[in-house]
Order: sequence, then C-alpha cells, then structure tokens
Amino acid sequence: MIGHRFLAAACFMAAGTAAVSGEITSDGTGMGKSMSTPHQVSENHMLMQLHTAYSEFSFDAANHPMTGMSGPCFGAVEVNAGAVSGGGKCLYTDADGDLVTMDWMAGGMNADGAMTGTWTVSGGTGKWTEATGEGTFASLTDPATGESTNSVSGTVMMP
Repeated sequence: MIGHRFLAAACFMAAGTAAVSGEITSDGTGMGKSMSTPHQVSENHMLMQLHTAYSEFSFDAANHPMTGMSGPCFGAVEVNAGAVSGGGKCLYTDADGDLVTMDWMAGGMNADGAMTGTWTVSGGTGKWTEATGEGTFASLTDPATGESTNSVSGTVMMP
C-alpha cells in the first residue's frame, strides 16, 4: 500500500514538472505589487518610472511553461497628450527555477485605464535558452493599494 502511494505521488510530481515543447497559445493573469513613481511634466504630460514585482502568473492552458513564474518588471513610460510610449524588461523565475527575460512595449491605454502593449521573450536559462514568444498585455494597477493585475495573451514556442 505504501509503495502504491509513493508511486502515485512520484507520477503526480513528474507530471507537474513535465517538459513542454511546441507552440502554446493561451491567456493568463499575473498578480503583483507596483512600486511605480509618476513624474508630472505638465497638465497633459507625465513620465512614469515603473516597477512591478509579480508574485505569480496563471494561464488557461494546462502545463503552460509560464504558469507559476514570478519576478520583477521595470521600465519607463511617457504619456503625452494621450499618446503612450515606452517600454522595459522583465526577469522571471519559472516554477522549475529557470529564468526567462522579456521585453515589453507600451502602446496605449484601454477604457478601464489599463496600460496596453506587447511583450516578447528575449532569452533565459534552461528551457528558455532557445524559446521564443510574443503577445499582448493589459496591466492595471490600483493606485490606492499598488495591487497590479496583468492580463496577457500570446504564443510561446518551446524547443
């Protein structure tokens, strides 16, 4: 009986860390805490230093390689007469301990006030060394609490 329990537990743990290869397209959500600083230039012009520490990402697709990743995103954005521009970098650690680097570019604001834009995988360690990927995001931060929700969509290609 103990042997069966151990075997079942070992199979479950192996399934949870199974390598994923191929193309994975999915929607996901990252939760984090923003420590960003706005710099008012004029009435309709602002620069923002952005830094968000994400505690976890979850995805709709089973076994998505980005599920459970966490880490910082940082950069700068300019909002000038409603036009949004800027970008930055993210450095995430995935559930297996591998690092993945991403670039992001801001492109606008949606009706809810979330910053929208695009992201791309730019490198990493382990399974992320040769991975590629790209997609879109909509990141909304509660100014009172700093709580940040980042809704992401896109495709990741794992070798």
